[in-house]
Amino acid sequence: MGICYIVGAGDFTTHFTPGSDDLVIAADGGYDALKKHGIRCDLLIGDLDSISEVPVGVEIIRHPVKKDETDMMLAYLEGAERGFCDFQIHGATGGREDHTFANYCLLLYMSERGHRGAILSDTGTALMLKNGAIEVEGERGKHFSAFAFGGEAHGVTIKGLEYECEGVTLTPEFPLAVSNRFVGKVGKVKVENGALLVMIEK
Repeated sequence: MGICYIVGAGDFTTHFTPGSDDLVIAADGGYDALKKHGIRCDLLIGDLDSISEVPVGVEIIRHPVKKDETDMMLAYLEGAERGFCDFQIHGATGGREDHTFANYCLLLYMSERGHRGAILSDTGTALMLKNGAIEVEGERGKHFSAFAFGGEAHGVTIKGLEYECEGVTLTPEFPLAVSNRFVGKVGKVKVENGALLVMIEK
């Protein structure tokens, strides 16, 4: 199974080339960005309230404007229903701040269901780490930040960065792990119990 690309109506500043096994979903106004940059769209989903025109020849799943889910959430749910576990999200930032925050919440929703998700923007990459460990890659001197998300994060260990820690507890109200820096190309992050919103500067 390939990657499920989801493109929203925010700032589309990161481009990609989907493969034959990948699925490209436009979350409402994200279709305009795909069309502008010549990237194929396999599926258009949402309430279609922020799209310049309804395309012809593209699969469309239309939802009512009054609904509980965001268009990005609907796109993820459809991708997951079709068997995808790896999601790359573009156009998720730079617009309304409430939608940007909702997209970070979506990363947590994905991770709680065993799926991998990352938000890519012109400033960097954001991902969610829940009850696990990962290696993070970045350029020397670039920023790395980790925020407790959805509650306290216990047993947090950060290695290979300018400021290291082992087995600490991070809380949502005190951003202790903001503005760390890469001293090499690879760092290691672990959280034993809880979730971390990890941000890596481009």
